[in-house]
Amino acid sequence: MCIRDRNDWVKEIPKAVLHDHLDGGLRVSTLIELAELQEYDQLPSKNQEELKEWIKPKPDKTLAINLEAWAHTIGVMQDENSIYRVTMEALEDLSNDGVVYAELRFAPLVHCQKGMTPIEVVDSVVNGIKDGMEKYNIVSGVILCGMRQEDDSQEVVDLCIEHKDVIGFDLAGPEIGFSVLNHKDACQKAYENNINVTLHADWEVPEGIQEVVLNSKAKRVGHGSQIINDIEIDNEKVKFKNDAAKHVYENKIALELCPTSNIQCGAFASIDEHSFGALYKNGFNVTINTDNRLMSDISMSEEVNNVVESFNLNENDISTITKNTIEAGFVDYNLRKKLIEE
Repeated sequence: MCIRDRNDWVKEIPKAVLHDHLDGGLRVSTLIELAELQEYDQLPSKNQEELKEWIKPKPDKTLAINLEAWAHTIGVMQDENSIYRVTMEALEDLSNDGVVYAELRFAPLVHCQKGMTPIEVVDSVVNGIKDGMEKYNIVSGVILCGMRQEDDSQEVVDLCIEHKDVIGFDLAGPEIGFSVLNHKDACQKAYENNINVTLHADWEVPEGIQEVVLNSKAKRVGHGSQIINDIEIDNEKVKFKNDAAKHVYENKIALELCPTSNIQCGAFASIDEHSFGALYKNGFNVTINTDNRLMSDISMSEEVNNVVESFNLNENDISTITKNTIEAGFVDYNLRKKLIEE
C-alpha cells in the first residue's frame, strides 16, 4: 500500500481560512513594486531577500512589536489599483495553496491617507474579490475591521451596512487598555443590522474572551487560544470556569486559531505547546488560520502541516476542520453550500 507523503496531501487537500489580514499578506515583490510606483521611499530595503528577512519575526523582534512592517504595507495601499492588486494576488496565492474558501479582513479607514473615501477603499477590495473568485476558482469575502484603540468602530459598522458585499465586522488592535466594552454600541448596531461579528480576543487580557463572547454577540472569536485557561479537563470531560467558555463550547462558536502568529507573539513557546491540540481533542470548534502570511512568513499549507505534525492529525481530521470552518463562514450560504457538500 502506498502511503502519501504528508507534505503532498496537505498541499492538495482543500483548505479554508477565516482569519487572514489583507495588509499582512502582500508578496514581498509587490510591496517593492508598489513602493516604486507610488514613490514611497520608506522601505528599509528594495532587495527582495533583504526585505523579506527584515520583515520576518525574530526572537528579539516579535510580531507584536513589529508595527513598522504594517506601516509599509498600508503605506503602499493608498489607491484603488494597489488595493485591487493586493486583493487579487491574495486570492491567487491562497488558491494556488489549495485554499477553496478564504475570508480576508482589513481596516478600511487606514487606507484613506491620500484622498480615497472609505467606500472607495471597500469597493477596491470587493471588486478584487469578485474578479479573483471568478479567475482563481475560490469562494471569498471581506470583513471590515475597526480598531480597539480608535473611536472608529461606529463608522466601520456603517460601512458594513452600506456595502452589501461586506460579510462581517471585526475589532482588531491592542487589547490592553482598550476593552471591547468601549465598542459595545457598535457591536449592538452590527447585530441589529444582521452584520456578522467576529472580534479579536487572545492573550493580552485574561478576561478578553469573556468580554467578547458575553458583550458583543460575536459569532466567532478571532484567535481565542487562551480559552484553554477557562476550562479544565477531568477524566476527558470539559469543565468550565466561566459562562463564556461554556457558551463557546455549547454553541460551537468557531475559534479562529492562528498557531504560528500566536507563537511569534509570545503566547506559546512552540506549536507543540499551543492549545490547538487540547481544544480540538475536547470538542471545541477550532479552525486553522494564517493571520498574516507576509509578517509570519507562513502559508496555509505550512500552517496546516505544523498542526498535523504536532498533534498527529490525519486527512480526515483536516477535512472535518475544513468543513467546520466553511460552515462557520460569513459568505452567503449558497456560495458555501457546494464546498460543504463536496
